[in-house]
Amino acid sequence: MGIFDGCLIASDVDETLVSSGWINPKNIEKIEYFISQGGKFSVATGRSANAISSITDNLKRFSPSVVANGCLIYDYENNKILYQEIIPSSDHKLLKYIIDANLNIGCEIHSGNKSFTLIRNNESDFHQEYEGFKAPMISFKEADKLLWNKVIFLSTDTNEFEKIKQIADNFDFSSRFIDTFMVCNDIRHSFLEIVPNGISKASAIKELCKILNIQKGKSYAIGDFYNDVPMLKNADIAAATAGAPDDVKAVAHYITVPCEDGAVADFIDYLTQIHTK
Repeated sequence: MGIFDGCLIASDVDETLVSSGWINPKNIEKIEYFISQGGKFSVATGRSANAISSITDNLKRFSPSVVANGCLIYDYENNKILYQEIIPSSDHKLLKYIIDANLNIGCEIHSGNKSFTLIRNNESDFHQEYEGFKAPMISFKEADKLLWNKVIFLSTDTNEFEKIKQIADNFDFSSRFIDTFMVCNDIRHSFLEIVPNGISKASAIKELCKILNIQKGKSYAIGDFYNDVPMLKNADIAAATAGAPDDVKAVAHYITVPCEDGAVADFIDYLTQIHTK
């Protein structure tokens, strides 16, 4: 019996567990300790299922995880989808109109544990290199046959994203847009995502708790940005990193050290103090 029997930590990836593609060894050590004490450690990320090589290459073991901003729960040990939400096929036609508009964008489709490129640009090349996945070129006709968990548009000009939303206004569009970004080497990279309506990291973690039989009072979460807020609010104990915006910190029970200093390790130390009182 360990002090974390039946407990789950759901951790955001970028700027929470990982900083510029690097995981502080303190995090790895403390995650192993948490698991050795009966805990289950999962990531909850906007990245797609095939884009977390920084995790799979560094952690010896971890539980099924929430990916694609809650569209998918993926079991990496058994290479199996445990839960997914898909964009309705009726929304596929929007993408065809966007492609035909010849906007200055890149475009990726993420389907299960595979990704594909519909439009390639410098930003899509950067995205795939940074997150460590391959997305071969595919035609819209080929893509239309797939189940879509998430679509990502990539551009240095966010005005192009507004044009995409204006095109969507002319359709009976049932999915939703998420504006997001990442900063690497002080350069901001902007994305516009299409995901099924109603999904979030929080909604998927509820499903994950059912799958892993996590009881009320034993669900913990850590994150650093606005898309983490719903999962932080729903967690029994939540942490935000030192670099998180103030209104994200406001929903957390504990503020950790900065990501690069081992934020996840710090959170596990905090939980250890609570469990050994």
